[in-house]
Amino acid sequence: MPEVVVSDMHHRITGVSATIRALLPFMQERYELVLLSNFPAEGIRRITLVELWKLLRQAPSERPFYIWHARRNNELFWALFTRDVLRLPVRVVFTSAAIRRHSWYPRQLIKAVDAVIATSHAAAALVPHVRAVVPHGVDVTRFSSAKPLVNSPWRDFRCVVGIVGRVRPEKGTDLFVQALCELLPAHKDVCALVVGKTTSKFQRFADELKAKLAAKGVMDQVFFLDEVAYTDMPSIYQAMDIVCAPARYEGFGLVPIEAMCSGTAVVGARTGAYPDMIQQGENGFLFDVGDQAMLTHYLAQLLDDDQLLARQKSKGQAMVDAQFSIAREWEGIANVYETLWAENPHE
Repeated sequence: MPEVVVSDMHHRITGVSATIRALLPFMQERYELVLLSNFPAEGIRRITLVELWKLLRQAPSERPFYIWHARRNNELFWALFTRDVLRLPVRVVFTSAAIRRHSWYPRQLIKAVDAVIATSHAAAALVPHVRAVVPHGVDVTRFSSAKPLVNSPWRDFRCVVGIVGRVRPEKGTDLFVQALCELLPAHKDVCALVVGKTTSKFQRFADELKAKLAAKGVMDQVFFLDEVAYTDMPSIYQAMDIVCAPARYEGFGLVPIEAMCSGTAVVGARTGAYPDMIQQGENGFLFDVGDQAMLTHYLAQLLDDDQLLARQKSKGQAMVDAQFSIAREWEGIANVYETLWAENPHE
């Protein structure tokens, strides 16, 4: 019998999915799990919603109730439906990363949960029922020990810069491409990776970005990789020397710490938890949201100063290990679970 239900109810693997799947091996060491998702995870029992309801009709064997950990609105809806309409022995934990006020519908859902885990103090100030502030973490070993993909078309360039995230304005892909248009003509030994899916909604946006690069004569230095499998991402990060994170908004944002685990320098916007991750001039650079000129300036500094780049690349991994490891995140989450069970031992 499970103790914890983990849900990842999205039609594709997203950044949220990546945070969930990074935690699963750690969770499995301590608790019996089931995964409610369209996508499998190695070694974890995956079930459908109907199968889950049938399973939860049985009383927990060792716990007063099951814990359902949700991270999206649809997951919250079904978790609360299970608890309040079907009246099954479930308590609902929600992770909140947003650093802007939730709209009306999610606010109503969040009001009804049993415990909220916020990923930052800024996120905690915007929601009720906060039991703990637990930053997301990454598996340092997974990213630091990966090997770059062999026979990649970018292997012969002196320096590789990149951006990771869906191709759309919110992620600042256009800011990154404009910086490339200004820098790559004078840096023929540098190439760029654009790593992220382009959905049909933003296909025109992506086509316009490619047209800009072509007009500058640098398309042969830029590789659009579309969606990369979760298992391959550490190898992609290992190929890069500099990762840019110019998002116009992030709730938290894993890209900088994933990149630093892999030994890159990072140039990021002041959004999400990026200011907590990037120590200015030490392991990267921060610029104001939307400031493409400063993004270009900092990239140019790193491309033109090998010693500066090497120094920043060497600094990030130790910081991530100390502050943003997956083990630290998991301990914070497990403490919330145990507190909930201890508060209601006879339900």
